[in-house]
Amino acid sequence: MEELRYQLFAVAKHSGFRPTSGHYVCYIRSSPNMWHKMNDSRVTCVEEEAVLSQEAYILLYAKQGIPWFSTAIEVQKPCADPRISDSSPNS
Repeated sequence: MEELRYQLFAVAKHSGFRPTSGHYVCYIRSSPNMWHKMNDSRVTCVEEEAVLSQEAYILLYAKQGIPWFSTAIEVQKPCADPRISDSSPNS
């Protein structure tokens, strides 16, 4: 039997007393060493240590070897400095 391996690629965090109210923030892995915090329209680079220390509401995994979200954005320029934020584009 083949051993299945998965990679964590996103973490959703909820702040508030109920799932129907409060605030949600999502952390997305865009490459093996790059994480982004999605907080409404604000997107910032964050360290993996900060992501893994969150009290997660939902953890999302992808099967190793299967293309996932990061393959769509690998051609984008990475955040050089985690203290610099970038806003999402207007649609």
